[in-house]
Amino acid sequence: MSESKTILITGATSGIGRETARYLHELGYRLVLTGRDAERLSAVADELNGQVSYVLNLERLEEIPGLFAFLQEKQIRLDGMVHAAGIASCMPVRCNQFGTTDKEMKLHYYAFLELCKQFYSRKISNDGSSIVALSSISCYTKRKGAVPYVASKAAMNAAVSITSKEFLKRSIRVNALMPAYVDTRMNDGLEELIDIQTAQPMGLIPPREIAYAIAFLLSDQSRFITGSFLPISGGMEF
Repeated sequence: MSESKTILITGATSGIGRETARYLHELGYRLVLTGRDAERLSAVADELNGQVSYVLNLERLEEIPGLFAFLQEKQIRLDGMVHAAGIASCMPVRCNQFGTTDKEMKLHYYAFLELCKQFYSRKISNDGSSIVALSSISCYTKRKGAVPYVASKAAMNAAVSITSKEFLKRSIRVNALMPAYVDTRMNDGLEELIDIQTAQPMGLIPPREIAYAIAFLLSDQSRFITGSFLPISGGMEF
């Protein structure tokens, strides 16, 4: 299925990113894994039979070009990219702190934009490649207390829409997934705050389910899909 394609995954040390790396490895993809925790990144790379890894804190935007210089040095060309790195804060507007908003914008929007810019180079990616961004169903539900998170994901969505048009020249597809609550460390303690069965009748979504959708969007089976936003709602109304 993978045809030995090479995929870059950000946020590969935990949650959706790590589960996606595991699943794509099972399918036979070659992987380039990034994360900011060197020890955890090394552990994931070793678990997956020594896949290529690169320590990178995406909040340090000036360091992103170094990743792609590394890929060129290693003569690695990409067939896809998954931007799974993410954080989530919860605070009402009256308590908003610029530092929190800035951090989420850097990670979800600015970093994604720079990653796409670098990915587009013919020295880095192959024609017909696929980019998948992890957005959020919160952009539809607009839940209270989530302005920094929702705003940063909405900015990401705008980048997906426009980039998908600009990258058509090389048949590079750009799509986003819009998951509801996923069973990851990011949502630890969530059940103490909300009634999951009421908010999301099918329950918390296992990360592997998101990985399945990512694999589809990376594959040639979705070669006519671009500029799309796929909700994975778990029954949540939006």
